[in-house]
Amino acid sequence: MMTGKRSYKLQEFVAHDSNVNCLKIGRKTSRVLVTGGEDHKVNLWAIGKPNTILSLSGHTSAVESVSLDSSEVLLAAGAASGTIKLWDLGEAKVVRTLTGHRSNCISIDFHPFGEFIASGSSDTNLKIWDIRRKGCIHTYKGHTRGVNSIRFTPDGRWLVSGGEDNIVKLWDLTAGKLLHDFKCHEGQIQCIDFHPHEFLLATGSADKTVKFWDLETFEMIGSSVPETSSVHSMTFNPDGRTLFCGLHESLKVLSWEPIRCHDVVDGGWSRLSDLNVHEGKLIGCSYNQSCVGVWVADISRIEPYARSSAARSNGHSGSESNAGSIQSLKTISSIKTAMGRSSASQTSVNSIKTSTGRLSVSQNSQTIAEETKPLTYDPRVIKQRDASSTEVLKGGRRRSLVASWERREHSPNYEGPKSSNSLENMSASSISFTSRGCLSSARQETLSASDEDAIADLMEWHKQFLTSAQSRLTKLQVVCQLWDRNDVKGVINAMEKMSDHAVSADLVSILMEMSDAITLDLCTYLLPLLTGLLESKIDRHTSISLEMLLKLIKIFGPVIHSALSAVPSVGVDLQVEERLEKCKTCFIEFEKVKRILPSLTRRGGSIARSAQELNLLLKGSD
Repeated sequence: MMTGKRSYKLQEFVAHDSNVNCLKIGRKTSRVLVTGGEDHKVNLWAIGKPNTILSLSGHTSAVESVSLDSSEVLLAAGAASGTIKLWDLGEAKVVRTLTGHRSNCISIDFHPFGEFIASGSSDTNLKIWDIRRKGCIHTYKGHTRGVNSIRFTPDGRWLVSGGEDNIVKLWDLTAGKLLHDFKCHEGQIQCIDFHPHEFLLATGSADKTVKFWDLETFEMIGSSVPETSSVHSMTFNPDGRTLFCGLHESLKVLSWEPIRCHDVVDGGWSRLSDLNVHEGKLIGCSYNQSCVGVWVADISRIEPYARSSAARSNGHSGSESNAGSIQSLKTISSIKTAMGRSSASQTSVNSIKTSTGRLSVSQNSQTIAEETKPLTYDPRVIKQRDASSTEVLKGGRRRSLVASWERREHSPNYEGPKSSNSLENMSASSISFTSRGCLSSARQETLSASDEDAIADLMEWHKQFLTSAQSRLTKLQVVCQLWDRNDVKGVINAMEKMSDHAVSADLVSILMEMSDAITLDLCTYLLPLLTGLLESKIDRHTSISLEMLLKLIKIFGPVIHSALSAVPSVGVDLQVEERLEKCKTCFIEFEKVKRILPSLTRRGGSIARSAQELNLLLKGSD
């Protein structure tokens, strides 16, 4: 392990008048912390500040679970009475009260996209709530004791629950049924997390172990040996290489396939209740009695990120695994060949194309190529490289959750992924495979340090390409679901939450073909999305946004000008008032666009011409 101070206490403060029962870090900014206490209150804090931002009242019993939505606008809290209350943080008021649990609501989670929440209770039930309908839409029964931990999958189609009965259950929300029970833990489940890129689940338990599960085969990939204390919290690093596990007074860094402990960081916390990674820092929050502590660890000083070989693949950098601290139950070689995971010695240009083809995103390949740096590769170098020092990205789980779910649903006898032909016809010239440094003829048989760096760079860019494509596919699947329901507003709202310019550009290009169907109401939703697209560095995104804005100003410019310049009528006409508000909203957005246009004009080319044309139209409509 490294020497020196790698973690420190950022702050400690009294959070409630009595004991703190739960806390959660906001995932969007990692700058907000919410706590729930025995004093029936929910308090909101800015991390690093000593005073509360909001103190929310409404519960009549102890608060035992809290959660923030992905935009940090809504807050849900479950109480010992079983009641759940939902607050709008912007207005600091209760907007929903949900009743149905017979006893303590001890876990709660927001759906990643829709307006739903899931809750687990000591009454053994798991409930799904529709915030809009203000009621429970489904109750899942199956646990024999309380439901300690719940998490939606990143695609929002599955839900995982961990109980005091030592069982982890996987639920299919679309079919409304149980998919699988994971029963290898010997203590109650305390925390759950999903891998950001792979079809992988990690669970932490009071039996002091961390277990990794393959969500395609439902097999346990591996388990750590019992730690010195229960595993209270965990989070995957966004790069997908490691899992950070919060124990009593320490933090462990694990990887899998094979299972390996990279580092142990000592900390002074007593119960690390939540972890999150933000800008290269690991933020952890603990509580003890009425006090809350905030801790920060510098990831760049923690193994394996502190090493010069940090670019190498998960679980294969550095020395051999420590057999005394962890045990590997399954490795890559023991899993069925049907999973399609290739070793490095088998890798060729064709195998890389095949693994890329599994993503089935040929429609977006051009956009992805614009945002991804070119790959470099020399086949002769890989041929000489030992399989133990380079790990090829595994095709078995490295696909979107949505795609895997659909493949399993449509094929009951599904055993493993099949290669897709969507990118199979890609020629070798479409991905440039040339080594960064040419080997001289005298050194063709010798691997130099620069060759290893070139290979590491190759795998890193390849991994980024796959990650980008997977993320795009997942988001497009979500958009498709909403589009099939004719929920155009929902589609646009989802786009704003995703903050992905490439996906937004794809959507806008489709809406452009049906601009006649866009109403003033839809225009108010669409304009903020277009304003955001103008700030993209990709010319295609900017051009699409400008083209759509030109259409909208031609259609709605006269309407907006007429509404804003009209003399107010006598009396109250609700329809006129509503129309006026929409026109004001559009006018404000067009003013924002006008301020961005000068910088676009300086870019030259077709973008500058479109920006000048739009500027003239905006001035003409004033």
